[in-house]
Amino acid sequence: MKKIFLIAFTLILGLGSMCAQGNGRKSRAEMKKEFKEFKMKFIAQEVDLQDDQQKQFFELYEQMSDERMQVFEQTRRLERKVKKDPQATDEDYAAVSRAITEAKEKDAAIEKKYDAKFSTFMSSKQLFKMKAAEEKFRQKMNEMRHRRRK
Repeated sequence: MKKIFLIAFTLILGLGSMCAQGNGRKSRAEMKKEFKEFKMKFIAQEVDLQDDQQKQFFELYEQMSDERMQVFEQTRRLERKVKKDPQATDEDYAAVSRAITEAKEKDAAIEKKYDAKFSTFMSSKQLFKMKAAEEKFRQKMNEMRHRRRK
């Protein structure tokens, strides 16, 4: 089953890039939405969620992802601004470094908050599997990026 899921994932990414190049262009927002949905389904499958747990999981995971994304988007904007500015000072770089550290701290706080919420309907084993599945998903994405670049 996992192999089928990974094959489907590869096809979705391939079709997504083909559509982006062709006339049937998908917007960036549509592609982000599809990617997010796929990630959640991948994780839900890896965690072996029961049918009654899936709805709660999807809603809560989407909330958590949105919160985390907001934290890191702000930091990325600062990073891009400093990188593009040839006149950036040491103070500018120090501010971005602090913002990165603060973003990581906020991310950890968000994760802790949602771990408590997930534990109301998921077992400790499922919570552990969720974290492992997130890491597995990141690794697969990195592998795919590296293969695409070569």
